[in-house]
Amino acid sequence: MSSTTPPIQTPIPPEAESIRSITKVAGILALIFGVILMIIGAAMLLHIVGVIPLIFGIIDIIIYSNCSEIIRLIEMGDYRRAREKTLIWMIIGFILGGIIIGILLLVAYLKYDELLRYIQQPRQLTAQV
Repeated sequence: MSSTTPPIQTPIPPEAESIRSITKVAGILALIFGVILMIIGAAMLLHIVGVIPLIFGIIDIIIYSNCSEIIRLIEMGDYRRAREKTLIWMIIGFILGGIIIGILLLVAYLKYDELLRYIQQPRQLTAQV
């Protein structure tokens, strides 16, 4: 009988954990706003105006799915790609997703500098020795 051992996971740095938490909150808010806007848009579809909230609701749902992708990249340790993706969706969040979502993603984006410095710090110490 062979036993399978779980893969050894490297601990996530505290900076990455805070970015992941902020991104989760932004994603949850995008999902909530998306559902609310889609309901409002569907209810107002009899009027032409109902298309606008419907479109914004769909964009919020897309932001939610991309926040999940950013969280997956963070958990994989691919911080540079997560940072690039956060920048793109932060801008879209500000313009189309809502100011709160954009601000949360901005805060997460700004924390990447601290995280990347933390990641490079041990490499610099070993290079000096």
